[in-house]
Amino acid sequence: MTEPDTTTAPELRAQVVDTMVALLTRMLRPETPVTVGTQLMDELGLSSSLALELLLEIEDELEIQIDVEDLDEDRMTTVGDLADYITRHCTPR
Repeated sequence: MTEPDTTTAPELRAQVVDTMVALLTRMLRPETPVTVGTQLMDELGLSSSLALELLLEIEDELEIQIDVEDLDEDRMTTVGDLADYITRHCTPR
């Protein structure tokens, strides 16, 4: 994101989803494709430490800072849930 002011929320969310799918596929090598509806814990077995690694990788990849202050693991059940959270709680670097 070289010009974050021109990026709309839907475009940013799409970038976040694409980045998450690529990273989760690389990190976890799941048997089925990762989609917006993929459940992070139940289907992928994402642990807290891997979730933190994922967030750090997303920050680096998209050049954003994610505010994890209000992150509630219980509400982040799917890739889409986490992408929505990131889109609403990030700032450009």
